[in-house]
Amino acid sequence: MFREKLSKYIIYILLVVYLVLIYFLVQLEAGKENANIKDYWDGLWYTVITLTTVGYGDFYPVTPEGKILSLVIVLSSLGLLGYLIGNVTNNIRTYMENKKSGHYGTNFSNHFVIFGWDKFGQQVIDQIVKADRQVAIVTNNKNDIDLIQDLYPPEKVFIFFSDFNNFEAFTKVNITKAASVFINFPDDTETLVYVLNLQKHYKNLSFVVSLDKPDLKETFQAIGVTYAISKNEIASKLVASYIFEPDVAHITEDLMSTIINENDYDILEYLVKEENPYAGKNYIDAFIDVKTTYDCVLIGLSQVDGKERLLLKNPGNDINIKVGDYLILMANGSSKRKIEKVFGAKEGR
Repeated sequence: MFREKLSKYIIYILLVVYLVLIYFLVQLEAGKENANIKDYWDGLWYTVITLTTVGYGDFYPVTPEGKILSLVIVLSSLGLLGYLIGNVTNNIRTYMENKKSGHYGTNFSNHFVIFGWDKFGQQVIDQIVKADRQVAIVTNNKNDIDLIQDLYPPEKVFIFFSDFNNFEAFTKVNITKAASVFINFPDDTETLVYVLNLQKHYKNLSFVVSLDKPDLKETFQAIGVTYAISKNEIASKLVASYIFEPDVAHITEDLMSTIINENDYDILEYLVKEENPYAGKNYIDAFIDVKTTYDCVLIGLSQVDGKERLLLKNPGNDINIKVGDYLILMANGSSKRKIEKVFGAKEGR
């Protein structure tokens, strides 16, 4: 801030000095025999044309004193011009650097904010982007910026370079309007402390953390983390499944991936809006109609009350679907497009 003010003052001073020199040039030239610089505008025109090397020759000093002062003006003009060009170039470079670092913020909403970038974080973001959702990444490593920009389009992924402890700055990633916040730190204790600190600055955030130690899940849930996932626990279950029921494991792994091609299958979750044709309908009736009409399998229902979610797996015929619930179903790429058009909703919202 001080440098910006100082730079402005220097420019103002140089301009005043430049204009005063032109004034004295006019005083030396005006009224002299054969003089063609007769007023201030003549002097200003002469210095500008000379500086730009156009050199029309319509105005020029005729007195020895005027020629000497003219030389001083031209040299000072070069200095002023160089200073101005340098400042403009520096301002453009600063603007581009700030934009690249995300300091002008984003208007993403209902997106996902991820703190920390590594190979695991990249795999998570890959799945989110494939699901047509937006992500804001907060990184404290400047070297990550170019790498992330090469991987994802800016309309899908916003990058913010910042110290993780600069909590006030996270308004730049629209954190209060995020669907959830994923803390992707390598150490569980560091993650725990960070969640507590972030909660002090931003209330009612939905947190997701990945843990190396599954015995810490209850601790994280106790401090308000919505979902605490143990990477080793999930991997061990999948490996065990491959050992004694490989077909089930294969289907499970396939359904955990995001749909890319028409024949890919995925488990999808959709918010029930008022225009949803199954709002107010019995679950079993919806189950049959979804299968026969769209070739999808309705496998569950999630009822949401504030931050609390009640997951009903394969509910019975005594359950009615309400606006605000989430329908969970299995579908392929072709069925997904039809469902989203009818439901008036995108995957996960």
